[in-house]
Amino acid sequence: MDSKFWVAVAAAFVTSFVLSFIAHGLILAGDYNELLAVYRGPQLRPGLFALLLLAQLIMAAAMVAIYRYGREERPFLGQGLRFGLLAAGLSVIPCYLIGYVVTNIPVWLAIKQIVLETIKVVSMAVAVAWVHSR
Repeated sequence: MDSKFWVAVAAAFVTSFVLSFIAHGLILAGDYNELLAVYRGPQLRPGLFALLLLAQLIMAAAMVAIYRYGREERPFLGQGLRFGLLAAGLSVIPCYLIGYVVTNIPVWLAIKQIVLETIKVVSMAVAVAWVHSR
């Protein structure tokens, strides 16, 4: 694991953290507050927040490790978009569809979650591809 690996992990992690906050902490906050029987309230719980950060770090490191295996000498944007869509197809889309099936949330919330999380994962992949293009 060279320095480029760790820079890409940091780029993916920061992208994930910022876009997750925008999506879930701002855009979807009202939706979540209407469903407090399903979702936790907005109060900060340090132990749970640490798990959230750990999950994002694991996702960032795994994304970088997997990206490095399929990387081609092509423009970073196309590679990042392709990889991000594949990663979303492997993670975001099935997880949120399953979440919709097993929890009592409105379909519009599941659609918003899928769209916003897909944007996040694709953005992370583009950031990873950009770091590796340097």
